Amino acid sequence: MKKWIAGIAVLWLAGCSTKPIGLNYYMLHQPTLVAAQSSTDISNQPTIFLRSLSAPEYLKQRNLSLQLSDSEIHFAPKHVWAEPFDRDFKMAFSESLSVKHKMRLRVQSKWTNPAQPEYILDIQLDDFIPTYDGRLVLKGKFRLETDGAPPQIVRFNYWLPLNKDGLAFSVSQMRLLIDKFTNDVVTRVEAGR
Repeated sequence: MKKWIAGIAVLWLAGCSTKPIGLNYYMLHQPTLVAAQSSTDISNQPTIFLRSLSAPEYLKQRNLSLQLSDSEIHFAPKHVWAEPFDRDFKMAFSESLSVKHKMRLRVQSKWTNPAQPEYILDIQLDDFIPTYDGRLVLKGKFRLETDGAPPQIVRFNYWLPLNKDGLAFSVSQMRLLIDKFTNDVVTRVEAGR
């Protein structure tokens, strides 16, 4: 019996001596980015229907990633997305559209307004990563269409310098690249009106 008590005491002490792994959680969207009003009717805003969003497998991982060389990626074990990446990207894109361009993003087929023209958008992200040469890269393709017009297929390649260290800074720069992407889409929507 004494051996059992001693064994349990040793296990209990060993459990107390290990430190829990501290994780840093990151959000791509900004909950603090808000419109001037607390409540706004957006039903008459021009609408972009995001039909599809595809991303490379490394972006679907929970851990943030960074490129170490032209062929090696590192997954940061203590730095993780607070939301699945694709959902967070959609939220950040929606915020950028709404707050900066007075447009709305629709991802559900139930929220429609037949009186408003609707643009259909498909996004293929090829890369969205801090690179080994000190840049943050967002590249891929998008397809934009509206009724009666041929679709536009656009290849994009945006980048920003990473002049500070740290994944928190990289995520803040990712938001700026999403804004660049949003500006590109909105410019093409407005040119087609």
